[in-house]
Amino acid sequence: MSRTRIVIVVGLVIAASAAVAVVLVPRWVKARIIAAAAANGVALTIDDLSLAPGRTRLKGVRAAPLIQGDTKKLPKITASAAVVDVELDGLTPTAITVTGMVVDLDGSAEDVRAAIAGRDQRTGGGTSPITRVTLTNATFTWKHLFQTNLVAIDATHVSGNVTRKPGRALGDDWHIETSDLRAFDATSKAAPWALVADGDGAGTRATLTLAPSASVRVAVPAAGGLDLDVDTPNASVTDLGIPSAVLGMYGDETSRFEIHLHHAQDATHAKGTLVATASDVFIGVSTARTSLTLDARYAGDPSKLDLTGASLRAGPFTGTLEGWFAPSAGAYSVRYTSGVVSCLDAVKAQITSYGDVGKGVAALAGMLGLDRAVEGRVMLKGEVEIDAHAPSINRFAFHTEGDCKLSYLPF
Repeated sequence: MSRTRIVIVVGLVIAASAAVAVVLVPRWVKARIIAAAAANGVALTIDDLSLAPGRTRLKGVRAAPLIQGDTKKLPKITASAAVVDVELDGLTPTAITVTGMVVDLDGSAEDVRAAIAGRDQRTGGGTSPITRVTLTNATFTWKHLFQTNLVAIDATHVSGNVTRKPGRALGDDWHIETSDLRAFDATSKAAPWALVADGDGAGTRATLTLAPSASVRVAVPAAGGLDLDVDTPNASVTDLGIPSAVLGMYGDETSRFEIHLHHAQDATHAKGTLVATASDVFIGVSTARTSLTLDARYAGDPSKLDLTGASLRAGPFTGTLEGWFAPSAGAYSVRYTSGVVSCLDAVKAQITSYGDVGKGVAALAGMLGLDRAVEGRVMLKGEVEIDAHAPSINRFAFHTEGDCKLSYLPF
């Protein structure tokens, strides 16, 4: 065989080997990436993969959780990304950057927690060589996390990272943030919140902020417990990121609220304070607007908290609140009894709640002497009974008791 023919044959062998490598190596790398994801409880499909020294790019990526259990309670989740960049050590994936990911989740918070816990038990924290996952410009929606259709998480422009630190599993240490988070219908006019959240060996922390000065801060220490602080300025519900439809018959777009909640708990005990005001709201089935001021303190077992001292001012009425509530179970039982006020003061408060028209009527009544003709005394009573697991027994009722009468005779 001549030297020329040998060179040609060798060249053809090298070319054939290169062609085989071009076909097989990307497939092998894709298989390694899919296996690494599976080790962390995620099933991947990839439409296309391209290789470059030290990195690879995936296109048309779709993900689904490798979750097993009761299919009736399994949350539904879909995720996709147009582009995923993977850093390689040789041909082993070590870091991932996902751009433009879209995640849609449908399921209760309880079922999602159970599914994640089940995955962690099966994977044992995972044996993946991946040490970092970075998210850029992601979109996240979560429906039916609570037993109501009113709440639906919708977040855009989400960024963050998950980093595996020595001695800890991938997912134990993370950071996430977004400037556009809504807890209700994204098409409503409610203002978006900004979120910054972190998780590490010390626990989990999250801060929600809304211009100009509303904030929600949550801290869950690794040892257990919960610290919660909510502070808002006096604002309408839409200013606070809540559609006015949530108020139902108890308020509208003109209603305003201010809330200051401070809550602290450990494994066995919880306590807190709540100071809140509301204006232009309705108590029960009524056409009269009123203002409310609540000052409450509570304490007890975290699963059931007792009101230890609470007062409520509703229009001209000021009284005490007694009872208990269990937020995690969605159960509340509260009773209200006001002090006695004159019927005249109650009538004046009712009339002036109608704004300028009411003030005009009150002035006219004074000119006619009607303000001296209202006699008697009256008090306000109410009760709130709520059980999220038995909506048919829910009760929200306020009523007056008294002996008001009109003794005015114009002749």
